[in-house]
Amino acid sequence: MSVMTVQGLRDAASLGVITPHEHILIDLRNQFTAHPEATRTAYAEQEVNIRNLDVLSRDPYAVRDNLLMNDVGLAETELLEYKKAGGDTVVDATSIGIGRDPEALMRISRATGLNVIAGCGYYTYDTHPPDMDRRTSQQIAEEMIRDLTVGMAGTLVRSGVIGEIGTSREIMPNEKKVLVAAAAAHRQTGAGVIVHTYPWGKEGLKALQILKDGGVPPRKVSINHVDVDIDPAYCAQIARAGALFEFDDFGKEFFIDRRFRGFAGGVFARDIERVKALKRLIDEGHLHQILVSCDVCLKTLLHRYGGWGYDHILTHIIPMMLDEGITPQQIDVILKDNPRNFLDMGPAA
Repeated sequence: MSVMTVQGLRDAASLGVITPHEHILIDLRNQFTAHPEATRTAYAEQEVNIRNLDVLSRDPYAVRDNLLMNDVGLAETELLEYKKAGGDTVVDATSIGIGRDPEALMRISRATGLNVIAGCGYYTYDTHPPDMDRRTSQQIAEEMIRDLTVGMAGTLVRSGVIGEIGTSREIMPNEKKVLVAAAAAHRQTGAGVIVHTYPWGKEGLKALQILKDGGVPPRKVSINHVDVDIDPAYCAQIARAGALFEFDDFGKEFFIDRRFRGFAGGVFARDIERVKALKRLIDEGHLHQILVSCDVCLKTLLHRYGGWGYDHILTHIIPMMLDEGITPQQIDVILKDNPRNFLDMGPAA
């Protein structure tokens, strides 16, 4: 069993506690849409600061600057809180077009002593390069395979997972093309596939079918963001199909009212609702299909800006899980075994 980190090959057994979907550095500003209402344009172009944290606590997409995380020193400081809380490995799911920086990830991994596993491929269609219409799935697959076996973006820093591969409210043609390419890249490398889904939709099963048709075993597919608008029956469908479903929005309890919905579709579940849903799904027999993380992708999710940080699950959610009757042994399966098995690329990595 082996995995590829930004510092090279590691024994999968050495990964310890894993957060399987985070963003150490990311730039989502190209998805920011200013609202014409005067009361919102007043702060839309401000830097994140104490004077706009009230607005951002409800609508984190109201300030463009909140969608940018590019401070390497701050990333190291924040990740050390995760390490102090007992974390060992971070999967950086930042894909091409939203600020992926392979060499910075390697420096951060060295500075913190954490395992960092980097993603490859493309996010949602609105972040794709201008020539994506002309690219074939084979060309995209070859790029992913190169990232996984040689190095990303002309470096020798290799990806260790595919994704996050973006899909939208409905899967767009070029998003389907990228999923087909991801399947081809998996067949060549054995890497798991992280699938971003629209959090208020249910396209995960369609994305899973595309990957299965391309030869990806469901156990190597992680369907993400199912814990924003929680539907346990939908999660159970994913699990019965053999894939993993990921509750990866711990710490996000936002309410975006209808006047300002754009990039995000609406209300986010609360953490206690997430934990109660996990307990139900465990009791229904789906323990080995569950992944959890925080998907830190906004400044205000960091401690520096008043958020809970990368350590939120280890520091705050585990006690909540225990209170709801999830056992320490089950928590170990979720935090260690499930992500390790998903990330394992086998002996050929």
